[in-house]
Amino acid sequence: MPVETVRVKWSGGSAFECSLPTGKDVVMEGEGPKPLEIMISSLGGCAAMTLAALAEKMRIPLDRLEIDVDGILADERVHALKGARIRYRLWGGDLDEEKVARLLELTEKYCPVYNTLIHAGPIESTHEINP
Repeated sequence: MPVETVRVKWSGGSAFECSLPTGKDVVMEGEGPKPLEIMISSLGGCAAMTLAALAEKMRIPLDRLEIDVDGILADERVHALKGARIRYRLWGGDLDEEKVARLLELTEKYCPVYNTLIHAGPIESTHEINP
């Protein structure tokens, strides 16, 4: 079974340095990114990377892609993620609605972060196609 290992090191106070398998680091402290923000952005980033790779394989001509993700938080003291909304915005001169719908279906099927977070609660998605 494949394993991804991240080392989180406390730097003092409320600062933590996360060493990623890619050799990049993410620092969480003060006004920097919070863990929940990183999780929500991971959903958008993973969906974007998966969508772009699939669009290339499916020969869908994308000129531009933007994804907005709303993390829906529980109303409790601890704001756990209880769902999400994803809005895909795609640009391209010759985007077919049927192919885009299939592209989004496959994106959600193959995005590992989506497939992990779907267990936290429903993930609703919408899309728009722009010329």
